[in-house]
Amino acid sequence: MLTGRRSTNMIKIFVLIAACVITLFPVAWMISTAFTPNGEAFSSIIPAHATIGNFITLFGLRDQFPIIRWLCNSLLVATCTAVLVTLIDSLAAFALARLRFWGRKVIFNMVIVSLVVPFIALLIPLYVEFAKYNLIDSYWALILPYTSNAFGVFLLYQFFIGIPNELQEAAVMDGANKLIIWKNIFLPLSTPATATLALLTFMNVYNDFFWPLVATTSTPMRTLTVGVQVVSVSQYSTNYPLLMTATLISVIPMVIAFLFTQRQLMQGVVMTGIK
Repeated sequence: MLTGRRSTNMIKIFVLIAACVITLFPVAWMISTAFTPNGEAFSSIIPAHATIGNFITLFGLRDQFPIIRWLCNSLLVATCTAVLVTLIDSLAAFALARLRFWGRKVIFNMVIVSLVVPFIALLIPLYVEFAKYNLIDSYWALILPYTSNAFGVFLLYQFFIGIPNELQEAAVMDGANKLIIWKNIFLPLSTPATATLALLTFMNVYNDFFWPLVATTSTPMRTLTVGVQVVSVSQYSTNYPLLMTATLISVIPMVIAFLFTQRQLMQGVVMTGIK
């Protein structure tokens, strides 16, 4: 019996190790290639002649590849969107979960149904709308489409309905209005869920490629994900070390964001009941 259990545990450990190797190998190859000269890109996973020349080259081609501007664009757009989404979705979720008004269930069902609508179906209407108001190739075009986040409303709704009614009733007896109740009671209590929504929104917007590609036309307005694609395009061949250098730079902010918010993310996932 003990031998069989030990064999099962060994198999599980082997499967986990294999999964880790498969998952981490592309990351290791990306980091290795970023420090590899162009002629040695596919020679070995460990560079024989490690160099930071790719970073020097990439940052030196500011006119062709404004990598710092692209990074700033991505961080600005992702941060502004995360703030707007958490504010708008929190207010919407509070109204749908805690207030009583006509049509509340119909509105909530419409929000849920909108989750199954693919973004590609909205691409042309969005583009036409922003083009009509001359907002294409602007920060407004990069930020505003993400602010209508039905997933965030659903996520915070699940959290708000679990808050005891006694807290809201006590606040009403003290003379607090609906906005004060949301600000002083529900918003502080929902910090883990709100932080989860902010992080997920930041990551989703930061990593998005298709809409920034469509909504921007000039090189300085590109985001970093689109910029990586610009680096990869060449007339005759692809400079893989330069491409991996740009990719590595794009990954660093995501890693930093996750390291600083992983505790809030885990708490939010558990407290909102997401499996």
